[in-house]
Amino acid sequence: MDFQTIMAYMAVFLAVLLPVIAGQLWGGKDDVPKAASFDSERMPKLFKLARLPIGALCTAGIGSSMEKMNAKKTKELEKKIIVANLAITPQMVYTAQVVYSIALLFITIVWCAVLGLKPSVIALAALVAFFIGWVYPSTAVESLANKRQQEIIKSLPFAIDLVGSAMRSGLDFNASIRYFVSMGIPGALSMEFAIMLKQIELGKTRVEALGGMAERVNTQEFTTFVGAVAHGTEIGASIVDTMIIQSEEMRRARFNLAEQKAQRAPSLMILPMALFIMPAVFIIIFVPVYLKIQESGMGAMFSK
Repeated sequence: MDFQTIMAYMAVFLAVLLPVIAGQLWGGKDDVPKAASFDSERMPKLFKLARLPIGALCTAGIGSSMEKMNAKKTKELEKKIIVANLAITPQMVYTAQVVYSIALLFITIVWCAVLGLKPSVIALAALVAFFIGWVYPSTAVESLANKRQQEIIKSLPFAIDLVGSAMRSGLDFNASIRYFVSMGIPGALSMEFAIMLKQIELGKTRVEALGGMAERVNTQEFTTFVGAVAHGTEIGASIVDTMIIQSEEMRRARFNLAEQKAQRAPSLMILPMALFIMPAVFIIIFVPVYLKIQESGMGAMFSK
C-alpha cells in the first residue's frame, strides 16, 4: 500500500466522520455529559486538547454504550475520578480512549508511510500506537488519583498535629478543622476538610462526614484514622489522644513506605544499567583492546 492510497483512504474516512461530528456539535450540545466545563481547572489537559471530538462522540452515545458494556471497570473509574477530584465522567474517559487511539493510529500510519517503511512495520507501529492511545486516558486518570492520594497521606500527619494542638487549646473538633481550613494551606487535604465541614453544616454528623471523606480519599491510612476517631467518639474517649496516636502511626507508615521504596531501588536500577551503563562500560574497555589488536595485526602484515 503506497502513500497516495493511504491518503485517499484517510480522506474518505474524514469526509464521512467530520460531517457527523459537526452535526453532533451543532445539533445536540445539551446531551453532552455535564460533569463540568472543559475550561475547568479540574479537567485534565488531555480532555481539553480533544474537547471537540470528545464532546461530539459523547453526544453520539459512544461513551454510554461502552459504559454499559464495562460495568465493573466503570465503577473502578468512578472511584478513581472521585479520588482525583476530576470534572469528568466514565463516559468521557471511554470516549477519550476512542479519540486518542484512532488519532494516534492514523498519525502513525501517515508518518510511517512518509518514511517509506514496509507494510509489516507500518502495521506493527499502528497497533502499538492504537494500544497506547487506548490505554493512556484511563492510565492518566489513575495516575492523577494516586498522586492526590499520596499528597493527602503526606500532609495528613501535620494536619492531625495542628488540629490536635487547636483542640488542646480549647477548640472542639469542628472548630479545629475549620481553623486548619482557614489557614489557607494549599492542597487536596484542605479541600477535602472544607467539603467535610460543608456536609456537617448541612446536617450530617461528624462520623458520617468523616466517613464520606474516607470514601472520597480511599486510602487505608485515612480510613484507619476515621475509624479510630469514630470509635473514640462512640466510647467517649479523648479525641486528642486518639489523634496523637494516629499521627504517630501515620508517620511510622510513611517511614516504612520510604524504606520499601529504597529497598526496591536496586532492582529498578538493573534495567537501565543493563541497557545504558553496561554497554558504555564494555565499549570503553574493549574498543581500545580491539584497536590494539587491529594495529598489531596490521603491523605484522606489513612486516611480512
